[in-house]
Order: sequence, then C-alpha cells, then structure tokens
Amino acid sequence: MSDDVHSRLAALVCRYSLEVEKGHVVLVESPAVAQPFLVALVAELTDLGAHTLLFPSLESVETVILSEASRAQLERVTPVDELAVEVPDRAISIWCESNTRRLSGVPAGNQAIERAARRALYDRFFERAAAGELRWCGITLPSDAQAQEAGMAQADYRRFVYDACKLGEPDPVAAWREQAARQDAVVARLGQVSSLRIVAEGTDLTVDVSARPWISADGRENMPDGEVYTSPHELATEGHIAITFDAPFNGRMVSGARLWFEKGRVVRSEAERGAAYLQEMLAVDDGASLLGEVAFGLNAQITRATRNVGLDEKIGGTCHVALGRAFPESGGTNASSLHWDMVCDLRSGGQVYGDGELIARDGVFL
Repeated sequence: MSDDVHSRLAALVCRYSLEVEKGHVVLVESPAVAQPFLVALVAELTDLGAHTLLFPSLESVETVILSEASRAQLERVTPVDELAVEVPDRAISIWCESNTRRLSGVPAGNQAIERAARRALYDRFFERAAAGELRWCGITLPSDAQAQEAGMAQADYRRFVYDACKLGEPDPVAAWREQAARQDAVVARLGQVSSLRIVAEGTDLTVDVSARPWISADGRENMPDGEVYTSPHELATEGHIAITFDAPFNGRMVSGARLWFEKGRVVRSEAERGAAYLQEMLAVDDGASLLGEVAFGLNAQITRATRNVGLDEKIGGTCHVALGRAFPESGGTNASSLHWDMVCDLRSGGQVYGDGELIARDGVFL
C-alpha cells in the first residue's frame, strides 16, 4: 500500500479521532511489522507539535517473555509501566500481526498471570479516559498474516480494511460525521430501553441496561469503527449466547463458543476449539466471567468476518458482548484485567427486543 494511504490514515486519527494539539504527549504502542505506517504517524504527530512517546514491540520477544519468564517476572509492574499510564494526553495502540498464532505455544496460565498483574494499570488507564484526562484510539492495520486469516488476497484485504476506515471517500472526516449521525439515532432509541433481549440461532440473552448511557463509537476510539455500546448491569444478565465467528484473543483462537449466564455470571461455557483457554480466561479474576459490554455493529463497509475482532465487532448487523472490564463512562462497575469481545451475527433471523417491543430485525434497527 502506498505511503499516501498511510499519511491519510495518520491524519484522520490525529486530527479527527484524537484531535491532537501542540504540546500533547502522545503514547504510541506499535509492533515492528507496522513500521511503514508508524513512520507516517510520527511524522503527522511531529507536524502537529506533539511529543511522541514510542513503545515499539517485537512479537518474537513477547513470545519469549511469556514462555520463559518466572511468575515473579510475569507479575512485575515497573515504574515505567506506571508512567506510561499517567503521563500521556493521548494514546494510540496499533494492532497488526505478522504471526497470528505466535502465542499458541505459551504455557497455560502465563497470559492469565500477566493480565492479572497488570489489572491496576488497565483500571487506571480507563479511569483517566472516563475522566477526560486521556483520549485513546486503537488502529487495526492490515498485514499479510491477517489477510491469510481472513482468507483474502493481500491487496483485497488491505483495500477492505482501508475502505472500512473510509479512506476511499473524498472526505473521510465528512464520511465519519455522517456515520456518527446515523449512530446517534440508534443511541437515542436504545437510550429509551431498560431491558434488552437478543434472540438468534442458539442465542436468547437478556441484559439490563436501565439508566446505562449508550455511547456511539464513530471513529474516535477505534479506526475503523462503527458501533454503539454500553455496559449492562453486572449481576442481571440471564440466558445464553452462541458466538457466531471465531474469537481471537492475545494470539490465541476460540471457535464455536457458547456461554450461559445466571445472575450476571457465566455458569457454563463450551467451545469447539480453545475450550481450555476460554476457561482459563474466565477464571483470570472475579470480574472476568461477567459482561462488561453489550454492543451493536453498524459499519456497512464491514460485511464479513475476518478473524480480527477489531473489524468483526463492527460488522453491520451484528451484536457483540465483552467478557470482563466494563466502561465507567457507561456506568459500568465491573473491574477485570480481561476485556474480550465476541460477536453474534443477527443478519439472518436475529431479533432485538427493547422492553418487550421488537426494535431490530435481521440486524437492522426499525
């Protein structure tokens, strides 16, 4: 992909998503495989007068640490880690993988140990975000490995991702503002609802969203974006949900997952693949088996699953739930080191009821 599309994406994120200003300290977390875009991003930040705090990473090094480190090493949180949460005015996470299975050989439990140890960092990060002290954007960047996961040619996958970012539009910012207006209408409708019931094949899930604000994700916190979400009442989720698409997390994959809830908590789980890992993550801490999010995907440019949750959760006509950490800005109180999004397709026969009234059919809000 040409340098031009990298520059356009960098400008969109810095000027629209994050509204970076002169003097801002901007934390950038990026894998080495994203170097071409990273160069364009740092150039854009520099042009805006911001100060870049760069945290690059290597997938091979991450694998060695998670595989070989002792428990004490996995649990260690350094002062640098703490400063990385407290100092930035803006934060950018670049999601891009050259090997989507790089952590498949990590010993069982090591990822859970590390995530549990860093829970206070996650909580503080989102506390600052909820208070307006910090703005954050996660960018899904295409890679050859992710194209293979999606079953797409490399050029087709890159075009798919960048189209989802609306970079093919004459004015991407204007296109995102139009998307925002459509999503605001959905937020207004959902804001009138106390109880949501989601019905689809293998799914009959009821969540309590009374007095919980819905938020429109319109390119400010993710790129690409296109969803509306809230945090349901933690102890009121009932029923079951079948996860339609593969659910990747931290370099591992779970397929064919089903979850059963009673009084908010997962009481039973199954998976055709990765069942042990799913159980491991559900037990990472006390909040991991509760829902931290319920959401609806509304990006019409994303039409198929790609085994990349940053894209799949935005598919127009789907819903997704997240196990673990809730959003304080949505009134959520569940604390966890886990936040794992899983998608349920509503486009073929799915129904959503708000306080008993049908409000969406086949993934389309009425």
